[in-house]
Amino acid sequence: MPDTLRCEKADDEKPELPEFLRPLFWEVDFDRLRIQGHERYIIERVLEYGDDQAIRWLYHAFGPQSIADVVRRSRKISRNTGTLWALILDIPRDQMQCLSKPCLLTPDIF
Repeated sequence: MPDTLRCEKADDEKPELPEFLRPLFWEVDFDRLRIQGHERYIIERVLEYGDDQAIRWLYHAFGPQSIADVVRRSRKISRNTGTLWALILDIPRDQMQCLSKPCLLTPDIF
């Protein structure tokens, strides 16, 4: 399992996210968010809140292996999201952090 994620389709040094993803990143400065350096955060957010268009973009931008690596290690995605993606990506449940260990992170309060 690689330690770093990579954007398989990125052509320039700091590619920008497509505008249709803006609503998924409501709490950050979307214009400063770049794929490189924020891969795990972007994948987690799109898996958790993305629609069909966002998921298609995610597969195109990162590929199934990078997405599977995040699903295995993430403690920020919900149990429901983790279970869905474990089925889709054929990941054993015992390899998933969001299902096997209780999350110590508290949700942000508005």
